[in-house]
Amino acid sequence: MYPLDLIALGRLRLDPCRDLARHYLDMLRPYARVEVTELAEGKGEPARALKEEATRIRARLQGVTCPVLLTPDGKLRDSEALARWLGERMDRGEGLAFVLGSSHGFDPALKAEVREQVSLSPLTFPHELSRVMLLEQLYRAFTILRGKTYHK
Repeated sequence: MYPLDLIALGRLRLDPCRDLARHYLDMLRPYARVEVTELAEGKGEPARALKEEATRIRARLQGVTCPVLLTPDGKLRDSEALARWLGERMDRGEGLAFVLGSSHGFDPALKAEVREQVSLSPLTFPHELSRVMLLEQLYRAFTILRGKTYHK
């Protein structure tokens, strides 16, 4: 099983989103060991809050060979391309950590430091739905890599 980290600023508050996240985490179990870490969103003025969040994110990324920020500015990939990208990192034995930022995004300095940035869509989604969508796309990517029929 491939280890994956998911670092999310904020908690899942909506029951349907919690249920769906749990559902996809359960479906991912045959393919990956996903560790979810929820960090509190920073408080106060947005720039200061983002800097404080970035400090806590950096601490969680220690030793991660391939940190990935989920941001609207990131690279858009279709599901097959995401699967290929994931497979290449797995083949190289890279430790992956996906980071979902707070409602204000990411501190600009953190964005400048992290090379891998992925966008789930050019549309804007609530944070909770973004987490569910990421988990579903990771599950889809693993099924594509394993030749399963989930992806159509």
